[in-house]
Amino acid sequence: MNPSAALTPASQLFAWEMARALPVHGDSGRCRTPSGIHSRETAYIGALIETVSYNDRIVSLRMSDPTGICTVHIDPRAEELYDIAEELDVPSFVYVFGTIRTRSQGGEEAEISATVLRPVSRDARNSWILSAASDAAERISRLPEAEREEFRSLLLNAVTAAKPAEKKQEMSDEEVLSLIESCYEGKSAPREKVLEALKGRGMTKQQAAELISRLMEEGECYAPKPDIIKLA
Repeated sequence: MNPSAALTPASQLFAWEMARALPVHGDSGRCRTPSGIHSRETAYIGALIETVSYNDRIVSLRMSDPTGICTVHIDPRAEELYDIAEELDVPSFVYVFGTIRTRSQGGEEAEISATVLRPVSRDARNSWILSAASDAAERISRLPEAEREEFRSLLLNAVTAAKPAEKKQEMSDEEVLSLIESCYEGKSAPREKVLEALKGRGMTKQQAAELISRLMEEGECYAPKPDIIKLA
């Protein structure tokens, strides 16, 4: 299950797009982004980089995503939000649901007035980035050319940062045979020692065992005893 699927349904906007949102005249509270999205509220996940206090009370959070900075305002009367903010670590990933605060002219920093606040995992943050980027990719053509190229570049960086790391390239047969030889104790290598060495190179024990079996079938090595491996 996508970790972001359980979050409050809402528009998902990156800081870059929110920061450029302008109020819609005659429609109290609604804003319009440069790509034509109309929204009052947004679901946002960013990295908490700073808490801002006034009279020893947290009044806002500064958060970042791969496209920019976002300020999250906390209503001083919202005791529950204040209590949650007090428990947040810097840095950590935080989910915010709230109203986008717009100005008469767009700025470089997005603003959200929070109604929901909670810490989340890196996986949830990454899922949100991929989901928000997918939504944004569908409307990016509506932006002016200069902004389109800027936002596209930011989205590519965001997606690259959020995707799981690629699996390490599988070792070549020559590398495996060389590793077996490095495990020699005398004229052969203990099987368990070889398997542990392969695990240290990122394989599971089952993957290592299957690899050794294939090399034996191909005549590259053999087992003079069940617990011993020797190069052919």
